[in-house]
Amino acid sequence: MNLNYDVIIIGAGPTGLAAAQTLRRRGIHNIAIIEREEHAGGVPRHCQHPTFGLLAFKRPMKGNKFAQALIKRVGDTQIYTRSTVVSFQPNGILTVSMSDGIVEMHAKRVLVATGVRETPRHPRLVTGLRPQGILTAGALQQFVYLKGKKPCRNPVIVGSELVSFSALWTLKNAGVKAQGMIESGSRILAYKPAVLFAKAMGTPVYLNSKITQIGGLERVEYVVVETAGQSHKIMCDSIIFTGGFVGENTLIRKSHLDFDANTGKPVTDQYGHCSDIHYYAAGNMLHPADMGDQCYQEGLIIGGHIADDILAHHHKLSINNTVRLPVSIGSSIRFSVPACIDLSVMNMDKTDFNIQVKHAITGTVKVMAGDYILYEKHHRCLPTRRILLKGIDLTKIQPDATEIRITVV
Repeated sequence: MNLNYDVIIIGAGPTGLAAAQTLRRRGIHNIAIIEREEHAGGVPRHCQHPTFGLLAFKRPMKGNKFAQALIKRVGDTQIYTRSTVVSFQPNGILTVSMSDGIVEMHAKRVLVATGVRETPRHPRLVTGLRPQGILTAGALQQFVYLKGKKPCRNPVIVGSELVSFSALWTLKNAGVKAQGMIESGSRILAYKPAVLFAKAMGTPVYLNSKITQIGGLERVEYVVVETAGQSHKIMCDSIIFTGGFVGENTLIRKSHLDFDANTGKPVTDQYGHCSDIHYYAAGNMLHPADMGDQCYQEGLIIGGHIADDILAHHHKLSINNTVRLPVSIGSSIRFSVPACIDLSVMNMDKTDFNIQVKHAITGTVKVMAGDYILYEKHHRCLPTRRILLKGIDLTKIQPDATEIRITVV
């Protein structure tokens, strides 16, 4: 087994596969992809709804077909499945658990593209017993599409994000009708017309609602839902907790890399560089949860930055000392990607900022460098939705600026 690579990519989802594609196109083939699942492809692999492929292939595709097409594009790139990175160390050294045991691998550059995970029951503070029948949308999709099983017959869905409605689609394909969709907010978090799909499926949507009791000892039998102060019982055999995506940043929190204390995501600049120049990060582990095609597009770009980095290093071009300008965010904003700007290499004149808000807010999104306005535009911001601030001119940053600040006012 080769233990030394030009690039090691952690995660074989759309971001990681796209980065490998760009690297190969740029002549870098000594690449390894490490994937903890049995097969490459990431989350799209167990999605059967046709919402993938429009950006990557110019046509709608089911998630599993989309994943297969991306894998095909990386050719004979080495993909280690059922392998897990245990730790990061400085200078691109990784400890990896494989079927043959623990090994140490080294790369000139490492891309962390570990994706996201859904928030399960207990972090949502839903108390009570632990009967069978409580799962996430991802687990539901794997039961139905990968294992050919029907894990429930009359579930309820908690959440109203896009993935919540994809869970409705999955249930429909399994011949199952959801007894209700429960959302704590005053409106669904997906696009409003999605309510029509729930109505067509015969699934009522309960807004301003929460589960206060889960009934059943061995298996879920019912839930008690409180809506606007009034409680009612819904008979069901399963509860599907959907959305509430968070970046898969467990490794980051245990590493030497700088990270945001609230989200656990690594601090990256406009090139995807982490605080250790040997490490990059990209995709939904930074900004959960963008669409698969959006992560694929980002992976293509990050792969280009890594190729530039390696080729510049190979030709021993001069590298300036890194000078990073931090990005601070207002109280209504959950995160910003990038989280800092590298001022030492300014061959990128413009960049986009990907932000997400904590709660629904409508106002002017403003990006300031000192007293200078880099961006100012009216936005209607909803939580769980990406808000892309496009084409921010980095050349306008004044030399005396100490930070970039993003606010919604």
